[in-house]
Amino acid sequence: MTCVRCQGLMVTSRLEDAGGSTEFEPLSGWHCLQCGEVIDSGIEANRKDHREPRRNLARPPGTVPARSSGPKRKERTH
Repeated sequence: MTCVRCQGLMVTSRLEDAGGSTEFEPLSGWHCLQCGEVIDSGIEANRKDHREPRRNLARPPGTVPARSSGPKRKERTH
């Protein structure tokens, strides 16, 4: 399997609870040998259900908005 983060080699791994709790049985999952990414069935399910954030539609700094074709304002003369 190829890692989605770094395209490194992922190998099957026996995962244990980081808290050292004895209540849970060890899980099997995937571990990337290059970057350390860990994926198990719970992580994979959460990623499938996650929606991508909406693209930021704000204009980048320094850009000028396009001129509209709406009604034109009268110029003031002093």
